[in-house]
Amino acid sequence: MKSLPQIVLTTEEAGFAEKFKQVLHANHSDSLLGTCMSLSELRTCLEDAQAPIAIVDIDSDPHRMLRELDRLVPLFPSTRFAVASSGSSQELMLEAMQVGARHFMHKKSFELELDRILERLLVDDTKVISDLGQIVTVFSAGGGCGATTVCLNLANELRLESMQPVLAIDMDNCYGAVSSYLGITGGYSIADVLKQNDRIDSQLIATSSTTYKDNFDVLVNNTGVSDNGNASDQYPHLADALEACRGAYKHIIIDAPRLPGQTMRLLANVSKAVLLVFQANVKDIKIAKTMLSALREFHVSSDKIFPLVNRFSRWGPLVPLEEVKKAIGTERLYTVRNNFKKVVNCVNRGEPLSELAPRSGIRRDFQRLANNFHSHNGNGKK
Repeated sequence: MKSLPQIVLTTEEAGFAEKFKQVLHANHSDSLLGTCMSLSELRTCLEDAQAPIAIVDIDSDPHRMLRELDRLVPLFPSTRFAVASSGSSQELMLEAMQVGARHFMHKKSFELELDRILERLLVDDTKVISDLGQIVTVFSAGGGCGATTVCLNLANELRLESMQPVLAIDMDNCYGAVSSYLGITGGYSIADVLKQNDRIDSQLIATSSTTYKDNFDVLVNNTGVSDNGNASDQYPHLADALEACRGAYKHIIIDAPRLPGQTMRLLANVSKAVLLVFQANVKDIKIAKTMLSALREFHVSSDKIFPLVNRFSRWGPLVPLEEVKKAIGTERLYTVRNNFKKVVNCVNRGEPLSELAPRSGIRRDFQRLANNFHSHNGNGKK
């Protein structure tokens, strides 16, 4: 890791301060600017020398500390603030984000996470247009068609092929299946990010996401959010957030089932590619046909629409591929074969196919699919 600039820690716990210094000095001996006992002392310190990073221990009185921090953050726009706490409730993390904290550090595990947290806090927001990441949105034409499996394995294969950072975003308000699939709990959600108004930038995205694997981060979705059909209420500032995601990640893969038409339109138009996932049965085919018609009405280029038959098998009661093409009105159709046993094993263990079934045929299907989106023009062979 590159040499870090100075950091200031605010805490009333002498033991935590000493432990923090030991961990930090083990790899970054000149990084620590100093230790403050209170936020008023921190303010004086930052007025004298604005450190790029300020970490605030809020354990003494979490809500009071966050209220005071809310008044302090706007005074030092060049400083990245993070909070440290022994508690980790969703309410406390959301409150921390709302006052402008760029990361929520769990004190019990900070020794293992400190390097990664500091790297994220120091992400450079300056991006040239050619370096912006590409968005792939995965729409679902039927419940249970395996769109989340497609989304996560595609994201993982893009990570492995490009060797670049990948972000998976869960926009499933009903089930939040991504976090369940990967075994991720806690952390900021996409809904938390979208509430931040003018604070949304690449740095916020990078520090709000949860690390699943190297170069593979996730913005989870809290379950139980009602769908009232009003996209502007459900997804405020979505366009700004997606642009910020492109500044922080090479590939952004969005699991996007059951969305209002306005949100579907926005996602389709900002995406490099749109996957429409369905199974080759009569119900899914009818829904897929309707959704394809909607995408065309949204003026989405046919070149970036990828109809994908998931759980495909050449045997059984499913509709033949040629009939599927005729029914939905397309000549281009992609397939991922059916291997229920291997997929269920991956779901149960929270791992992608590349880890548990690296030489399987279904894994090769995802590798071929990823190759289409990793190529320069986004097009490829079936």
